[in-house]
Amino acid sequence: MKLRYRIAGGVAGLLVLAMAGLALLLGHTTPCPDARTGSAAGATTMRAIVYECYGDADVLQLATIDKPVPEADEVLVRIEAAAVNPLDWHYMRGSPYFMRLGSGLGAPSVTRLGVDFAGVVEAVGAEVSRFQPGDEIFGATKLRFGAHGEFLCLPEHYTLEKKPDNIS
Repeated sequence: MKLRYRIAGGVAGLLVLAMAGLALLLGHTTPCPDARTGSAAGATTMRAIVYECYGDADVLQLATIDKPVPEADEVLVRIEAAAVNPLDWHYMRGSPYFMRLGSGLGAPSVTRLGVDFAGVVEAVGAEVSRFQPGDEIFGATKLRFGAHGEFLCLPEHYTLEKKPDNIS
């Protein structure tokens, strides 16, 4: 047999083994631990829906976590309403499996869901100029997640807008 056929066969075999290994890795789901309860001593807390593993709606849990603190360019929003959309569903289930490359292989690396929201600005960082406390706003987190909780911190330049007066 010619050398080039042996090399091509070896490369093809390695490619098949690599793809099978990747499929096993992406398909692995870590067992679900209990939700986090508790926070750092003296920290202000809030409630949020979290998920520590992939699966159906049973993996969602109400947990007490640290309330975010806005950095210099961020806005702290008290969430009044949040949407549940297909993006949340795909990340909760971890499917299609290739999504796990960006969200965590055996378990999610970001444990909060929720992209679209409406709320009231609670606090702003020192460099924020577009918003002030008390502004009613709506927006999306640009895949940063976290709208399924009481509070959310986002950079001012994200897709945030003041709510028009003629919208309830």
